[in-house]
Amino acid sequence: MAVITQSHVALSSTLTSSHFHGASRTTTLFPLRLPKAKERQLSTLKSLPEQSHSVAWSLQATAESATHESIQYDQNGSVEAEAKEAEDERDLFDWYAQWYPVAVVDNLDKRVPHAVTIIGKDLVVWWDRNEERWQVWEDKCPHRLAPLSEGRINEKGELQCSYHGWCFSGCSGSCTFIPQAPLDGAPVWKSNCACASIYPSAEQEGLIWFWPDSRAELRSIAERKGPPSIPALADPTFKDELHSRDLPYGYEQLIENLMDPAHVPFAHHGLQGSREKARPLNYKVGKIEKTGYLGEAENGPATFTAPCIFTLDAQFSGPKNAGGSAAKPAKRIILVFICIPVSPGQSKVIWSFRRNFSFWIEPLIPRWVIHLRQMLVLDSDLYLLHLTERKLIEAEKKTSWEKACYVPTTSDAFVIAFRKWLKNFAGGGPNWGGQYGQLPPTPPKEQLMDRYWSHVKQCRHCSTAMRVFQGAEVFFQALSIAIASVLGVAAIKPIPQLRSYSTVLVVVAIASSILSKWLSHFVYKTYRFHDYNHALVK
Repeated sequence: MAVITQSHVALSSTLTSSHFHGASRTTTLFPLRLPKAKERQLSTLKSLPEQSHSVAWSLQATAESATHESIQYDQNGSVEAEAKEAEDERDLFDWYAQWYPVAVVDNLDKRVPHAVTIIGKDLVVWWDRNEERWQVWEDKCPHRLAPLSEGRINEKGELQCSYHGWCFSGCSGSCTFIPQAPLDGAPVWKSNCACASIYPSAEQEGLIWFWPDSRAELRSIAERKGPPSIPALADPTFKDELHSRDLPYGYEQLIENLMDPAHVPFAHHGLQGSREKARPLNYKVGKIEKTGYLGEAENGPATFTAPCIFTLDAQFSGPKNAGGSAAKPAKRIILVFICIPVSPGQSKVIWSFRRNFSFWIEPLIPRWVIHLRQMLVLDSDLYLLHLTERKLIEAEKKTSWEKACYVPTTSDAFVIAFRKWLKNFAGGGPNWGGQYGQLPPTPPKEQLMDRYWSHVKQCRHCSTAMRVFQGAEVFFQALSIAIASVLGVAAIKPIPQLRSYSTVLVVVAIASSILSKWLSHFVYKTYRFHDYNHALVK
């Protein structure tokens, strides 16, 4: 998958070219809510003379070379670590003591429960109208372990299992009714064994987050330690919706692919950039910590906040007054990528390209058109990444990532830094609790690249558009059949009134039939499966 900066069609073509391949521009960071160590690091950068970001990073690296993990390239292209992290630091990152996004709020239907899998945990997300909040529970009824996501929200606003009708209260997960238990008998529904398992959850900046630990003492974790803030999503002066898609390759493959703009001209040739415009890219990374790292692309800073969030921030110089000061606020675009581990070989990406300019384009382009463009970009390297991940897993059975992959250029600096973080602080990858074995076999390409279940069904814009096109297909098909039937009857028993319109009706019938066939093909290609053959794209 690419850094999908053409999602806004014509507008984003300019943004992509400017961000990754344009001339150097003045940039400012739109940071996440960073740990104190990162804030000090960023403060050091800002305090340096504003000659260039590259000078700032060079001075910083010199000052901190005794303690920082930095990336250097020797003549043979190998990567050397200047310092090792302390053993106690390596053990501090806990995959189950982090907040993870579950879903985009705008894509959720309050009338039904939703099944989601995040970091190996099967979840049910449902709207609790009594508490007026989204609940995130384990997707399992305590009775016979049926999935609660296949249940319903009953008339009282409780979640009811569809297998035997047990009902659960949203505020505590306690069972409120067991249809099979006599009302005059023992109140078995009051037992702790009858309770649903609840995860701490919070709604923030358009996302539902959950904490993957259901112990009772952590119910109030959101009050003590809330989800990480992404100011670009909260700032009303920046606009763009959140989008999501499930992908058939793992978290590691997803996040390092987004950290790798160098692949865009090739993997997305004809959609974003072109092969002929590829060139060397000079990226730098500062200190790698257990909380992530700060990096510097050619046109702006990059931030990785472990384990899920990667942002790129670019500022575009606007017109200046005679005195050299800016006449208008600088144009900025902030690319926000949230990369979520689902299970081995499966991940979810939530993204938004926030900008503070060209808002007039929003009502002119339907969201499903923008999503169509984004799906094309995602699909253009989906199969390639799926196979690459399997080759890498096989290679890592014999050697390390550093030895399996030859990465001699600075264009891979962000990817190398991520792999260092993964190795030094995160145990080499997500902790699945030993519940998974090997990756499943690769399914047929049409199934692997299916758009409906991975995006359309979850997206209100695309699912609505799909229903409209399907309705139009049925209408034109019915129209062509109706006209043909009328003409057939007229051929057997002449109808004088139709004689002068027969030619027109034949044309309309043929056009309707052709249009119906075209719509059927369009719906399949747009909302089900669209292949991308790199060898045939010129």
